[in-house]
Amino acid sequence: MRIGLNTPVPEGVSSERTSDSAVSTNAKSAASAQNADAFASDTVSLSALASKALQSPEIRQDKVDSLRQQIESGQYQVDAKSIADAILNQQR
Repeated sequence: MRIGLNTPVPEGVSSERTSDSAVSTNAKSAASAQNADAFASDTVSLSALASKALQSPEIRQDKVDSLRQQIESGQYQVDAKSIADAILNQQR
């Protein structure tokens, strides 16, 4: 028996595949839209943070002046143990 390639496909088979395909396509479209919305939101947040960082001064002069005064007056104390602990914790 020879199978003809030009024979029509039963309606039930093609409609099931079409509906599964349509559901899959709709789900992919919805997920893609959600990803695009999340990406747009992240982009806005990132842009806001970048502009805020660019507006802040590179050198915080008030901190520098405060430390300079403490050092000059002899009030600035270095805690060697806390510095050593921070160095050791950073390497882990």
